[in-house]
Amino acid sequence: MRKLVSVFTLVLLASSAWALPPQLQLDSINASLDTLSGNMESTLLGKDDLPLAVSGYMAFRLKNFHYSERSPWVTNDIARTSVDAMLNVNVVAMPNSYITLFTNLMFPFDLTGLYTNSLGKQPTQVPTNDERVLYDHSTDYYSSTINEELNVGVDIRAGVFGAYLTAGGVIWANTSPLAMWERETNPRFAWQYELFEDEKTVSTYYKEKSFKPVKEGGRAFWTNRSFGGVYANVYQLPFDMHAQFLVSQPADMDAGTRDGLRMYGGQPGELEMSGSYDYRGSVYAARLAKDKIADNLTVGLNYMGVVFDDAIIYEDEFRGQWINAGYAPALLNTHVGTVDVRGNVTPKLYVMADVAVSATDSSVYYRSEEVADYDAESVNKGYSSETHESSMNTPQVGVYVKAQSKYIEGWPMTLEAIYLPKEFYSPYSLSNPSRFPGWRKDEAYLNGGSLRYSPNMMGLNLKIEPTFNRGYFDLQYGQHRQIDEGQDVIAFNYRLNGRNMWESSNSWTKHKPLFVADSGNSAGRYVARTGASNETSAGRKQYRQNGGLWGGTWELWESFVAYENASQISDGEIPTHAKWSSFFSFMGGYDIGHWFGTDRTIMMTGYAALSGVSSTFAPIAYSEEQKDMLMTSFYGQFEPAVAVTPTFHVVGILGLETFRSEKAYVLEQYTSTVTDMPVNLFYYKKAPINYLETAMGLGFDWDLAGRVGLHVRYKYMTHSDETAPENDFHFHYISAETKAWF
Repeated sequence: MRKLVSVFTLVLLASSAWALPPQLQLDSINASLDTLSGNMESTLLGKDDLPLAVSGYMAFRLKNFHYSERSPWVTNDIARTSVDAMLNVNVVAMPNSYITLFTNLMFPFDLTGLYTNSLGKQPTQVPTNDERVLYDHSTDYYSSTINEELNVGVDIRAGVFGAYLTAGGVIWANTSPLAMWERETNPRFAWQYELFEDEKTVSTYYKEKSFKPVKEGGRAFWTNRSFGGVYANVYQLPFDMHAQFLVSQPADMDAGTRDGLRMYGGQPGELEMSGSYDYRGSVYAARLAKDKIADNLTVGLNYMGVVFDDAIIYEDEFRGQWINAGYAPALLNTHVGTVDVRGNVTPKLYVMADVAVSATDSSVYYRSEEVADYDAESVNKGYSSETHESSMNTPQVGVYVKAQSKYIEGWPMTLEAIYLPKEFYSPYSLSNPSRFPGWRKDEAYLNGGSLRYSPNMMGLNLKIEPTFNRGYFDLQYGQHRQIDEGQDVIAFNYRLNGRNMWESSNSWTKHKPLFVADSGNSAGRYVARTGASNETSAGRKQYRQNGGLWGGTWELWESFVAYENASQISDGEIPTHAKWSSFFSFMGGYDIGHWFGTDRTIMMTGYAALSGVSSTFAPIAYSEEQKDMLMTSFYGQFEPAVAVTPTFHVVGILGLETFRSEKAYVLEQYTSTVTDMPVNLFYYKKAPINYLETAMGLGFDWDLAGRVGLHVRYKYMTHSDETAPENDFHFHYISAETKAWF
């Protein structure tokens, strides 16, 4: 390169001086030689330097939902089609070898239809029937945003120092398991093509999802949490140290209101910030870590805090929900500190451990004396940011340990242990079971400990993941117990069809869940099993446990109380036990292509899991009739995947999921004609949970061209509720996505 530039420069000099006498031409060239090197160096780019680079993708998606047999709770969702598109652009500018500027931009489009409306200027007014509301992605009415968007940052490198600073709507980060971490241990099947799949060929996609499943790491198993705000990652410091700092706002726990107008009570998801930063609270996170201790270990100190402004008492949404439910307004600030260690103790033994201390600063507000005698209409008056009492609870210590061993050749093993007291609370850690940092509910989770952690839990989870020629199989077994007695409120999520059921609801939103699944219906409701609370919409929004179907982040949850008799419900008595959670699963796959004399891969993958919640120890939950069993579940899925060509793969699904409990009740209504005027009366009727869900489908993934893919799925689903057949439905789902990378 340097020779080429020098020769080119000499040619230019020589050509410009061709009319001079030969000696003068030589003198002119010789006089310029001293500056040639400097001029050339000023135009050279280092190996890492690019003046400007643009990358990203375009995606188009079609989804169609059709209930061929409908339940009243899907009255408004009998059939619906949506088409949307997006352009994701990542721009990187590198003015020199030491600085990189970057930004992520997302341009979403809804192609189903656009209607003129005033929601852009008045986003909180009730939409009329002829206005299109983008339920598909957001309940904010002003956008259909998906994925990371509107981030900007700078990366600075100099010697032993390297750091990047970013600010924007979505920041992905993690620190330690009990401070800031996401845990997702459910298998990721090839059937489910994720919105966030990175660029990869079809054959690579199937290798990672079906042939050799990726169990941890990467976007398939995202351990990061999402925030909106400012984040600094100092990834290189002297003495092999690094640090992280985050300042955000608690969009996931909007204890106040957005713009002082509305409150959902929990807003998790990728879209953490879109609009003004005006929540009355702040999220602070910090980490300082030292690498290369004993060659391979990293030790870190971590802090996570969620602190709210006392002036939140002036927000009617916040204050009113407590007062109208008969409680004094309360605010909880959270502080968590942890010490974690991770790394290879030996080449074949990896360890991750985290010891955390959580403390809660509680503020309870009271009315000032001068308004103590106000009438009922003025009950919301008399509160100020000064009229409260604060107290700190006894710090709670939690421990998490994970050890991965490869000592037995071909038989890798992972052992996880957890100990979290009942009052331990770390909102953005793996101990948060539902991704709602604002919920501190006394609940037990089906598959708890093995698939989701929660406070008031201790136990072990063992995974064995051997591989062999042409296949693999995994075994997972977990036993966890509540440390102290807790309310017998049981929550479970639909794994086989839950995502599609939730998406089909007009209440669905990926980014701001919390809604009741049938909340958008003008008529018809889900026949819900009775929960722990029947508070109305005026109740405490973040503490409601009504029972029934609730949305999650890409999930559909249902909850109920395992009552022993109907009189407990009438008396407001919720049974309590120190409950056990058992889990056993098998997943295996085998390539049978050689059976047919072909080198094409024909992968047969199967998954089966048994899980249960009981009030006494049960090694395996196989029946709801077991002694002291509160709930059981079976989940089975068969997934064949065929590599028709290296660029065209076909995938199928056959699935079955059951939920069973003998301890569930529903609220029934009847009309009494004892008096002259008929009167509607209510009573609680035993209605055991006996759900059967099925699914079958076919799809394909096709590399249309280089860096362009087409992903199509069709799925037929059924739901049967033996004791409440009103909830039965049959359901068709079609999706198609094309994604072009550049």
